[in-house]
Amino acid sequence: MNTAVQAQVSASNAISPSTKELIQNVGFTNYPNPAVTYTNIAYNLATRAKVNLRVVDLTGKQLAVLVKQEQAAGRQEYYWNLSKYKITSGMYILILQIDNKSYSRKVIVQ
Repeated sequence: MNTAVQAQVSASNAISPSTKELIQNVGFTNYPNPAVTYTNIAYNLATRAKVNLRVVDLTGKQLAVLVKQEQAAGRQEYYWNLSKYKITSGMYILILQIDNKSYSRKVIVQ
């Protein structure tokens, strides 16, 4: 493959800087993890967006919807009181949907 074709192929597979920046800046975290009574969940929104934050068990069964609303750009935080949702010891998945993109994190509850 000549150099011009290689450059064209590489350029077509590249993620634009703005898309790459959005992916890296979501900053979807929770602490403490493992959690005992609560965990703080945080994420960043580059622009105003529809947000859905939910909890599923390892079988995919939805246990709770923590956030389901449009939110302003910037850092968002949610304090998740585990006892309010009757979450017992085990491993769970947090699923964060921002508009049409999904992110996930595992949470261990002790």
